[in-house]
Amino acid sequence: MIKLTEHKFNLTISNNAIVKISNAQTKEIVDRFEYPLTSGHYKIYVLSNNKTIHYIGTTKDSIKNRIRNGLKANGKNGYHGYKWRNLSSVTLSVWDFEELNKEQIENIEAELAFIVRLKTKSWPDFQNEIHFNNSFVPTGQLIAEKIYRQLTR
Repeated sequence: MIKLTEHKFNLTISNNAIVKISNAQTKEIVDRFEYPLTSGHYKIYVLSNNKTIHYIGTTKDSIKNRIRNGLKANGKNGYHGYKWRNLSSVTLSVWDFEELNKEQIENIEAELAFIVRLKTKSWPDFQNEIHFNNSFVPTGQLIAEKIYRQLTR
């Protein structure tokens, strides 16, 4: 089975930019994200606040670039950015999947969003889209369930 290591940070946001990153467990200020969050591997990332899941995303980019681009987007080229960017603080949880491909990571993303829907009776409140893909069932479902348990413990 695939090992799931949650990398968890508290982000303070102001004027569509991250102004402070702290390790969620130790509360220490972090200057920058480190490997594997800077890798070109596929990642699942979740933005939450007080155990309320606001957004589930995937990226192959470094997490810093992905978050920055989503905060700074202004509608140019049709992308308006994150709907959650007006929140002043969020918890960022990231899982790195070195061995998975795009279809597999999209399956986990969709399964995780569906679990949120089943458990809370609502989709993540700032979710823009979900890429459904059945090519990784049932493994993607099992991974999504484990991620959900980590998020809500």
